[in-house]
Amino acid sequence: VEVKESELKEGDVIEVGYTQIKVRIFPELQLKRIPFYCERCRETLVFEMMEGKTSPVICASCEDEIEEKKRKESVGIRFTVNCKCGKDLSTIANSDGRAHELTGVVSYCCDGCVQEMMAGKNAGKMVDGYTVIKDLGAGGMGRVYLVRQKETGRVMALKQMLNLKDEESMKRFSRREMKYMKEITHPNVVRFIDSGATQEGPYIVMELLSGGNLDKLMDPVKGFMSPDLAVPYIIDAIKGLEFIHAHKFVHRDLKPENILLQENNNGRLIPKISDFGLAKKYSEAGGSLMTQANVGMGTIIYMSPEQIKDTRSVREPADIYSMGVTLYYLLTGKFPYHFPTQREIEKFLNENRAKAQNMKEALDLIMRIEDMKHPHVIILTQEQIPIQKRNPGIPVKLATVVHRAIKKEISERYQTAAELRCALESVI
Repeated sequence: VEVKESELKEGDVIEVGYTQIKVRIFPELQLKRIPFYCERCRETLVFEMMEGKTSPVICASCEDEIEEKKRKESVGIRFTVNCKCGKDLSTIANSDGRAHELTGVVSYCCDGCVQEMMAGKNAGKMVDGYTVIKDLGAGGMGRVYLVRQKETGRVMALKQMLNLKDEESMKRFSRREMKYMKEITHPNVVRFIDSGATQEGPYIVMELLSGGNLDKLMDPVKGFMSPDLAVPYIIDAIKGLEFIHAHKFVHRDLKPENILLQENNNGRLIPKISDFGLAKKYSEAGGSLMTQANVGMGTIIYMSPEQIKDTRSVREPADIYSMGVTLYYLLTGKFPYHFPTQREIEKFLNENRAKAQNMKEALDLIMRIEDMKHPHVIILTQEQIPIQKRNPGIPVKLATVVHRAIKKEISERYQTAAELRCALESVI
């Protein structure tokens, strides 16, 4: 077999089957060892880092001590908490000193009511101090459970990270980075509560949202949402994204399934962004959002061109792009490119059981029949379909906003979440 050799240059593209690799050449990063001192214990902390990066001013050990002291001071305070059945849980609700902090974020449940809720093969399984009540589902990064913290009676959601090659990297996530994420409290952001690790893998504990996600609100007949419904939800979600960006996080995995819904006291569904900060860390730990083929392709189609080229260095405009694709999908029931949605794959599978046994096989067959490229290639090389071709009922001004949000060139896109929010507010 003849093998040809060629010197690779900046911008060259290597294509193997559905996979396309674009060559990027970067100068060697000049790292230097810079000493910093903890303001509390004066311990020397040395970091390998780029010049100009800011340093933490308190070491992780001191942060843990300060947090533990605050909790101990709160433990003696009694909070009146009842289970939905009326049983008084006040004696255990604040046993860790966090009842006040989590007021309005979590619910509480007694042993008897929990037993009635148990369902599925994992019911009763223990994840550290959390009892699994039932499975809530699975995503690209792992499995989600409904759990109850035995010590306090709190009912929450627990996401166990799976398929990691470097679990130690993810375990380190449970200290400084988790501390910062717990401090991000906003009405439109899912609250992170705890983290840890077991033999099965690291886990994150967060508030439970029972209203489903934005994808569940799609009209079952039309297959999309009206602008009057979709745009206000996205505006609220963008408010959460603004807050996340202000705290120096880039989400990297925005899509309808990651915008969850919580019903408030007035019966209104409040959108909340989930999983911020997890996609990058999961990837660094050797995990892959392509772990489950039926969700992996759908995740990629929301990614910006620059994220496909280099996911680690993307900035806020990448999230703007993903939010724009999310709005496009809600308004049309389709993607900006010729690629099947989850519903279309499910429909094809149900109609072709003799040819495909699962979602992955169904998607592979669709791609062969329609001669589709891999989503990476589609996003990098194909033109987007104007939103009004998908749904002629979309107002011109709204279409203009959506098209700018999903521009392939970063400089042509909205640069901040606030810009996109203001643009949408001006057209409703």
